[in-house]
Amino acid sequence: MLLKGIISIIIGSLFSCSASDSFGQETPPHSENEFINTSNAANSTRYFTEVFDEITEATYTYGSNTTQGGKKIALKLDLYQPKGDTIKQRPLFIFAHGGGFTQGARDVIKPSGFLQTLTKSGYVVASISYRLLDVPSNMQSTSIGILNAVEDMRAAIRYFRKDAATANQFKIDTNQIFIGGYSAGAITALHAAYLNTLEKATAYVPFLTPYINNHNGIEGASGNPDYASTVKGVVNISGAIVNSNLLDNKTSILYSLHGTDDKIVPIEGSASGLQGSKIIHEKAEALGLTHKLNAVPNKGHDILWLCTECRKDLQQFLAQNTTK
Repeated sequence: MLLKGIISIIIGSLFSCSASDSFGQETPPHSENEFINTSNAANSTRYFTEVFDEITEATYTYGSNTTQGGKKIALKLDLYQPKGDTIKQRPLFIFAHGGGFTQGARDVIKPSGFLQTLTKSGYVVASISYRLLDVPSNMQSTSIGILNAVEDMRAAIRYFRKDAATANQFKIDTNQIFIGGYSAGAITALHAAYLNTLEKATAYVPFLTPYINNHNGIEGASGNPDYASTVKGVVNISGAIVNSNLLDNKTSILYSLHGTDDKIVPIEGSASGLQGSKIIHEKAEALGLTHKLNAVPNKGHDILWLCTECRKDLQQFLAQNTTK
């Protein structure tokens, strides 16, 4: 049932992801002298609203791995930073795009302005590429494709922890790392946060455990080994999880934005074989997590693009739990 549901998501997810991914030359890191003082007034509203006028953008390679089709690829991310920031330990938000695990690109989110707003509010934001399915889709290849995306997101988390422990060019507070995504990216983020032990994999996705055991365990081998891939919180936009029993208190902050009329990834999951946001948050409540479900009536799968107030609500929740 799960695998049938996942394949239905792939078939139904060919939306708003027409841009192609590009692995071009990397933009050089920005120099230290770009960061100037900000006012105390700006710092008082930081994270809740825009306090910077400009941002910088650069592309970095955070890892590499091989697709199911046998192609070795570099894993890239676009990093947004507030220009003029002097904070030495800053929160990080890592975002994964949608596209049904078969298409999509890290720059598709740009026109919404969502990531730019978070950056101007004081977050460092990384929009990541991850391995996409490059073989015919079937139950096995699709399941492994989702796991590959999860492994890649974990490598991105470790990339920033490694930097914080070494060069520290990004000035990340490793206690304030949040991950999230839209659609397939949200499915990726939820499983990166909560499918976090081999025991859970064996219990809830036993058909994947042979692959996991043969590919460097639950962490995968996409780069930056020996650093933790734990996060403080996860943002789920139009996503779902294989089983809400995966949730635990290790990732204690959870926000979901979901349209009640989502036909591609239903909010209750009854038509997809996955468990949607409503079921996820029932479990979050039982666990005592800090959580919020913004279930928007009469809206569909593309809620992120259509609802400005929803994006504001998401930011307020994130800001409240960043400053704690």
